[in-house]
Amino acid sequence: MNLKLYTRYQNSAGQRVRTALNLKGADYEYVGVTMGVEPGWSEYRRTVNPQGLLPTLEVDGRRVVQSTAIIEYIEENLPGPSLLPEDPVSRAQSRGFAQVIACEMHAVVVSRLRALLGSRYELSEEQVLDWRDYWYGEGFGTLEELLRQRETATPFCFDDKPTLADIYLVPQMYNFRRDGADLSPYPLLREIDERCRALPAFEKATPENQPDWPG
Repeated sequence: MNLKLYTRYQNSAGQRVRTALNLKGADYEYVGVTMGVEPGWSEYRRTVNPQGLLPTLEVDGRRVVQSTAIIEYIEENLPGPSLLPEDPVSRAQSRGFAQVIACEMHAVVVSRLRALLGSRYELSEEQVLDWRDYWYGEGFGTLEELLRQRETATPFCFDDKPTLADIYLVPQMYNFRRDGADLSPYPLLREIDERCRALPAFEKATPENQPDWPG
């Protein structure tokens, strides 16, 4: 199986996929793409991903878009440790936790949306940042409470090993720290994030460790 991942160092959805591939011990080719920047951007959008978003996983020449679909493919088809808990309810909880991040947080604070708020709707920079911080607070508050409500506290979000929830959490926490946000209200998230980042699979997936990292 030949795997090629189109991504970028600062692409949190791509970081999720890189982490999943690393946890499975999979080899893949990294193809760096910078959205909107030539050379390469027009060709990527024309021939690889018509939505023009990252990441895209190419499997023996066939392409899969959207990080959740990609990670589901990785889980279902690649050998290595499972990316989900064994317990059925915990599996659903891990998926739900991940979707809070993918659907309720990441989707409304991405840079292209914030740029649109400023350019088309003429929001000031302060208003755009207030939008971002509001959704950060809503999302991280929800995630912290979901962990607090667990019947049994586990080393990672919903298991004794990293699962889908942890794979989605770490890149979002990275973005949160990069934006200078206050993490003190989220002790459970901080504890699990730190535990994950100590693992080679997570460390290898960080922006700083990608070949297109600018230094």
